[in-house]
Amino acid sequence: MTKPFLKEVLNQMTDGQVINLAYKIEKESFKGILRFMKENIELDDFMRFLRTWLTASWMQHNIVIKNDSYRFNIQHDLGIKWSLYVKTLVSELCQDVLGKAVEIKIHDNLISLVFTE
Repeated sequence: MTKPFLKEVLNQMTDGQVINLAYKIEKESFKGILRFMKENIELDDFMRFLRTWLTASWMQHNIVIKNDSYRFNIQHDLGIKWSLYVKTLVSELCQDVLGKAVEIKIHDNLISLVFTE
């Protein structure tokens, strides 16, 4: 699937449909992958998984580790609907798998995630 195709499909969806896709469908798939990798997931494991996914999904990112927190800045060119998708998926996974909330800010082509120990 190409990025222009994905962007167009997302743009034709409502915000509610994007959230539903991330929450009801993708979250369970990702949880299964995480559990397959390791039974008890710690924050470092989650960070490694997230970084691998971002790299495979052609999203540029950088990570800053400071004062027991991880800050991911993710840059993409898929628009606000993709940012909403990533925000929903990551926040739900973090809550379900780690039992922690994550601070997330989204813009058209930028996502900022802050995880704390």
